[in-house]
Amino acid sequence: MKIVFTGAAGFIAGYAIEELLNNGHEVIGIDNFSKYGKLEKSYSKHPKYKFIEGDATDVELMKKACYDADILVAAAALIGGISYFHEMAYELMAQNERITASAFDAAIWAYQE
Repeated sequence: MKIVFTGAAGFIAGYAIEELLNNGHEVIGIDNFSKYGKLEKSYSKHPKYKFIEGDATDVELMKKACYDADILVAAAALIGGISYFHEMAYELMAQNERITASAFDAAIWAYQE
């Protein structure tokens, strides 16, 4: 299966993507490195892994990634703990809604195509 995984540089994604690759799946990871900065994962050079540096709110980028994918794992999110939420509640929720909407828009488009 071909799986698109947003938030690919994140903590949870690191374990999930490695497991998917180890089980023979093709994975396209998308991340903008907003949480941890640029980093390499143990599977960064895996032959069945393709990484796209980009923002999960970019609907056109998401459409291109999802075009012939079987599964979309929408794991991208703006996070930072409870103190971050208290400082920037609106921005946090608004951006996460944009991320979710982009994933839905791309998935619906890909299904219809």
